[in-house]
Amino acid sequence: EGVDNGSIIAGKYVKLACRRFLDDLKREDIWFDETAAQRECNFIETLPHVKGKWAARGERLKLEPWQSFIECNLFGFKRTNGLRRFRESYEEVARKNAKSTRLAGRALYMFCADGEFGAEVYSGATNERQAWEVFRPMHQMVKRTPLLKRRYDIETPVKSLYILSNG
Repeated sequence: EGVDNGSIIAGKYVKLACRRFLDDLKREDIWFDETAAQRECNFIETLPHVKGKWAARGERLKLEPWQSFIECNLFGFKRTNGLRRFRESYEEVARKNAKSTRLAGRALYMFCADGEFGAEVYSGATNERQAWEVFRPMHQMVKRTPLLKRRYDIETPVKSLYILSNG
């Protein structure tokens, strides 16, 4: 609402996204599942930082409001059949804004906590080195969170993750 009413300065596309969000809340063919949106954000915020001073201090991830907005948009809006409205997303975010870390958290949520039996999540990029920028933090987050590893029965071989109970 702050972006929409001008009290928070934002660019054209952010303003459009915020307006769409507010308009979508009024639609009858989709609905906003606040519990589902909050669940995904809470999941991400249980994960540890894996690089830098935050990792050294053992801190957990903390989503900024703009990051929560993106996650809530993707995971909160549902179609009348109960499935998520969005199946794809495109984001442009400047360097050093924890893109890979947040995407690693999102990927882990979809991999183990989203409720899909046998879920598959892939990290792709223009080259393998870049794809590892999302997978490596995922892998490290699981290894540094024994409770997550136990709860979802996740195994962590060197170049993959898998859930024993559903393959």
